[in-house]
Amino acid sequence: MKRILSLLLLAALAGALLSGCGGETGGRAYQVYYRNLAAVDSAGGQGALVGERHTLDPQGDPVEQLLDLVLAQPQEETLTSAIPQGVSLRKWTLNNGLLTVDFSSGYGGLSGVDLTLADYSVVLTLSQVEGVETVMITAGGEMLSYRDHQRLTAQDALGLAAPENE
Repeated sequence: MKRILSLLLLAALAGALLSGCGGETGGRAYQVYYRNLAAVDSAGGQGALVGERHTLDPQGDPVEQLLDLVLAQPQEETLTSAIPQGVSLRKWTLNNGLLTVDFSSGYGGLSGVDLTLADYSVVLTLSQVEGVETVMITAGGEMLSYRDHQRLTAQDALGLAAPENE
């Protein structure tokens, strides 16, 4: 199961790296990552997280806009937010490449695959912003103690998909 999830996350990360940004008039385009409902029923070629292209308002803050989009429902019917309904953004800060995102306490109720998908939905989306190197997600101002590490990067998804020794 972990290997399948790792491969699905790798596919999402590859899409983020290959998709590029920009090109549309008015603002920079970003991939916002949502949970793929089709991947729930099959282990086919589609990833558990799929990027949906959004162009941001150039006058607004990209972090704020992307967080709003991650929490909202996507346009595509086969996708859904990886963040549960009722969870809201409390605050965020960017300092020396570390983006700290604090969600309401409902985020702390996530575990297992649901937590992994929610985390990487946020990380893959926000790591596209210039100046964001790592992301730390808290719930209700508290770190989630059952994580093995608190600072997450888009490259962590690659680490999950490292080939096994044969």
